[in-house]
Amino acid sequence: MRIILKSLLYTIYYMQVGIKNYYPVVLYLIISQFLVMITQNIFLVLFFFIGYLIFSSPLVINIFRNIILDTELNNSYINIFRKDYTKIFLNRIFYLLFSILVIYIIHIILLSPFFPKDISKMTYYLYLLFAYMIYIYSRIMFILPSAACGLKKNLKDSYLFTRGKSIKIFIFYLILIAPYVLINFLISNYTSILEYKVIFIIISIFMQIFFTIISTSLVGYLYKDIENKINSLN
Repeated sequence: MRIILKSLLYTIYYMQVGIKNYYPVVLYLIISQFLVMITQNIFLVLFFFIGYLIFSSPLVINIFRNIILDTELNNSYINIFRKDYTKIFLNRIFYLLFSILVIYIIHIILLSPFFPKDISKMTYYLYLLFAYMIYIYSRIMFILPSAACGLKKNLKDSYLFTRGKSIKIFIFYLILIAPYVLINFLISNYTSILEYKVIFIIISIFMQIFFTIISTSLVGYLYKDIENKINSLN
């Protein structure tokens, strides 16, 4: 719980001192949210999700490097894009995205014969599969903080890095992601029945920024904590 509290405090701190880093991210979210609301196109949602990974990368890299390497926060959004470690980070984030997609498809194919034909019962199994995929992600996502530090790691490196600490990381990540998913679910329901859609879009954008910062800081602190323990043993 100490790491979650540190991540929360860091998020509050960063939203005050690193504001220049997420102005472009906020603008991107405003444009994408309104376009999705107008068109209601699922492919556009996917397109904007991928775009968000790119637009938010300077913010994420900045946080990782500040926590892990103790570097000063860089308030130049464009300048971060010019760095070599940003190219490594973008490469690894799409490598991770593609890997998760492949792993998910393989699991669906392998487990589909065991899924019940009753849709109501199938939902329960899909939730279990979703939780399992979060566990897998929590084991391999540490290639991202490594990339932000200029190290090009693969999935096996991250998997071995988290060995012996996987359950702890998984629980921390679930504690963090559960409120975010619940709040976004409630927002999506209310926006369809209430007239004040703009207000809920603003709340949704704030939640997206907040979750990006707090989840990044959590992974950063976990990475640094594990790395320090490994170094102390060597």
